[in-house]
Amino acid sequence: MSHQRLVFLVDGRNKVLHPTRKLDMVRRWLRQMNAKVIKFIGKIMVVQVFKILSQQKDNPTYWIGVDPGDTIGICLIRITMHNKVKRLLSVEFHTRSKEIKQLLETRRMYRCTRRYFRRKRVKRKGYVPKHRPVRFENRRRPDGWLTPSVQHFLDSHKAVIRKIAEFVPNANISLEYAKFDIQRMINPDIEGEQYQRGKLFVYQNIRAYVLHRDKYTCQLCGKKNTQFQLHHVVPRSQNGKDHPDNLITLCPSCHVKVHNDTTLLKKLQSKIKTKIADFTFTSRLNTIMPFLKYWLQNKFGKDQVWFCIGADSYVIRKELNLAKTHCNDAYCIAINKLVRYNVDLDHEPVIDKQVIRFEQKRQHNRRMKNSERNRLYYAVKDQKRIRVAINRNGNSEAFHEVYDTKILPLLKQGYHLKVNSGVKGYRKKFSELGFKEGATIRIGNCVDVLKGTSALTYGYTYDGTIFKLKDMEVVYPYGGWKCVKI
Repeated sequence: MSHQRLVFLVDGRNKVLHPTRKLDMVRRWLRQMNAKVIKFIGKIMVVQVFKILSQQKDNPTYWIGVDPGDTIGICLIRITMHNKVKRLLSVEFHTRSKEIKQLLETRRMYRCTRRYFRRKRVKRKGYVPKHRPVRFENRRRPDGWLTPSVQHFLDSHKAVIRKIAEFVPNANISLEYAKFDIQRMINPDIEGEQYQRGKLFVYQNIRAYVLHRDKYTCQLCGKKNTQFQLHHVVPRSQNGKDHPDNLITLCPSCHVKVHNDTTLLKKLQSKIKTKIADFTFTSRLNTIMPFLKYWLQNKFGKDQVWFCIGADSYVIRKELNLAKTHCNDAYCIAINKLVRYNVDLDHEPVIDKQVIRFEQKRQHNRRMKNSERNRLYYAVKDQKRIRVAINRNGNSEAFHEVYDTKILPLLKQGYHLKVNSGVKGYRKKFSELGFKEGATIRIGNCVDVLKGTSALTYGYTYDGTIFKLKDMEVVYPYGGWKCVKI
């Protein structure tokens, strides 16, 4: 079966119509000015039709199957009166959940650096910086509060479902309600009170368990009777966990050697008998599932939402002899309710070449938006002006070096410092044209997401080629989702 692109339709009053694959008919409407394109979702067009369309003879039912996870699988199917299943759309959305924690840690680093230099400036002026105790329990968290990474994970699922269901008439949602027993995933034989009696049950803390496990012996040189230290086999900088399986006992001298000689890491990794499993996204799914269920039932109604489990989609996938992919799982989830009630369906095969893949991109980068260039620093006295620095961040160490060597002597001579603001990297005129950060643009036959607009003055570089503004077209200005394959 050849790949046919889907087109979503709305009428002149923005009422959702039945989607179609009749591209020749849509092109004829566009040529005759009976319709216009109002939105792009990747390369999926949303067309507003100004003419009255005849209603379909049958009243088909639409189901959207959702396979939640780091990569969200979406499958839109249409079921006719004769129980024939027509696959209309298969989409994979790759979220940027892994990036959220790293951005929060980067923000924390900048905040600590800013406060460090602020105290340093106070000391330079001869004052004593004020140190207040940490205040982390004086803020009340609202009901339903989630950590930023988990909240973004939940919002991404909501945005994806809303993006597709917005243009489907009377859409029914089928979601795989994933609840994982992480303890049973680690130990399949666990039962009863064993859930409360883990590895650390009789130990005071993780350190006591690791030292007892390693028999109070350095795992590199075999030394005993010393002040031991715990070393992360996978470093924290590389998302290493504080799990006991990632910790190993070393003496102080060997600990220093390991950090200076990376070849010793392989020797340490051979000491670890069990492989450390990462249950980050598993725990996130466990957290967001009740919130996602509550939102779906309020958004679409309880009668239009169906929930299944992973075992249900597994059985259907095996019966249909489908490969294990996100979109195939979403297809099995979409037909799950009909299979549960023993409806005899005429299936259309799901082809991997018809899968559209999106990647979520960062849309709001305040550091890039507020950046300046050609910012000048002058020392001014009467009519005399001396340029002392250019493009310096006031909190940077480089600026303080210039301040101590050039600016401070001039200030003692009666000069005062004046700063001329630079040119904003983010241009307002490009924003008015739709070239905003995160907008999806088309360059020839390629689709890309704008990371910034400062380079548009001289041309946008894509795959080593410089394109002018006239060579580009904004196809989805509200984006943040990049279509990587269609």
